[in-house]
This record gives sequence, structure tokens and C-alpha cells, in this order.
Amino acid sequence: MNFRVYIMLEVPILDKKYELLVPIDRRIHDLIDTLTVNVPELRENYYRDKKPHLYNKTSGELYDMNLIIKNSNIKTGTRLLLI
Repeated sequence: MNFRVYIMLEVPILDKKYELLVPIDRRIHDLIDTLTVNVPELRENYYRDKKPHLYNKTSGELYDMNLIIKNSNIKTGTRLLLI
């Protein structure tokens, strides 16, 4: 089955918020790669030198890039920051 979680993602550099359905069987780095390819503003020069990191907005936790979403504390309603 293809389960998904509903998350709210904030990108401070763009001052924008996104609401997304994310498959739980993906790794964090796959999620970030998908976002940087599909969000036009992120395709530009914002993250050319470094790959952005994903943080939990509530706890400040930095997520490991190789962590699978279903094995993390990312659940429906989680607020994340892409920095």
C-alpha cells in the first residue's frame, strides 16, 4: 500500500508555506530532492552550493538524510522547516 502523511512545510528563505502529502516509504533526502526539483523557486540558485536540511519546527530536531519517513516522528500534521 502507498501510505502518505500530510505535512506542512515552511521554507523561510522564500517566506512560503506548503501543504504536502508525502509517501512514508521514502527517505528524507528523496523528499528534499523532489521538493527542490518541483518547486520553481527552489530550482534557482538558493541551494546550489549546499543541500538544504529538514527540521522539525516544534522540537528543532534535524532529520538524518537517510532516515525513512515511516521510521521518524513525522506524522500527519507535522510542521517542518526546509533550511
